[in-house]
Amino acid sequence: MVVCGGLAGLGTWVLAAGLRGRVMVPRGRHTARGIAAGAAASLARLRRGSIAVVAGVAIFALTGWLSAGVLVAAGIVLFAGRFSSGKGLRSVSELGDAIAGWIEMLYAILAAGGGIERAIAGSAAAAPAAIRREVQELAARLEVRPLPEALLAFAADVAHPAVDKVAASLILASVQGAQDLVSLLRSQAQVVRAESRLVVEADAARARYRTSARLIVGTTAVMAGGLYLVDRGYLAPYDGFGGQVVLTGIGCVFLGGFWLLARLGRVPPPERYFDPTAAGMARLVR
Repeated sequence: MVVCGGLAGLGTWVLAAGLRGRVMVPRGRHTARGIAAGAAASLARLRRGSIAVVAGVAIFALTGWLSAGVLVAAGIVLFAGRFSSGKGLRSVSELGDAIAGWIEMLYAILAAGGGIERAIAGSAAAAPAAIRREVQELAARLEVRPLPEALLAFAADVAHPAVDKVAASLILASVQGAQDLVSLLRSQAQVVRAESRLVVEADAARARYRTSARLIVGTTAVMAGGLYLVDRGYLAPYDGFGGQVVLTGIGCVFLGGFWLLARLGRVPPPERYFDPTAAGMARLVR
């Protein structure tokens, strides 16, 4: 029964991901940042799933309600960590600030009379820590690869829309020339910093939704546990099959409400403007 339930849950998860257009198995070249993030996410999912199974079995053994065990396990899998502070968004903001700082280094060197390759090489050692490794790899690539090709690889490594725009600007400047590349990069740095501030402000504005969700979840759990411990007879109608069906319906309503609260408290990360590996960009660099 456990194996069949696990297979049914896996099938439901894959079906939901397909309906949402989510890529289950990433294709193409994996960067070190993407591999590390994927490994951390997989480990977190495995840990969350293990805790959910243990908690679900414990609730089922304590109450004798299969629906309660399934609902608790589903709640842990779906919402564990969803109502915490937006650490991921803060990392996105820090990455944006680091990119803006690197752009400022670029246009400062360009304004002093250096070329694009010289500006990149000069900024490699002093680049912000969040993207220093990627910038140093870019400078190393420039020694053996053409500038457009190295910039496309750099944009794929960082995977941030701001770097996409900078890479496009530098590629166009190297291939077709640019009238005022310094002013263009300066304006891009200002936009990136403004977007980073907006991410932090949006996360702060939605923090109250996460707080409300934590209060509702905690109150619901304490109320249910208190009723079971203090007055077991009050919950006796849920022991039968009909009571289990009703309890399942109530639990699904609560899970749906928690899911909506989680969506209200989540600020999506910025989406990339274009795919640097797309055919159009590949034709441009050739």
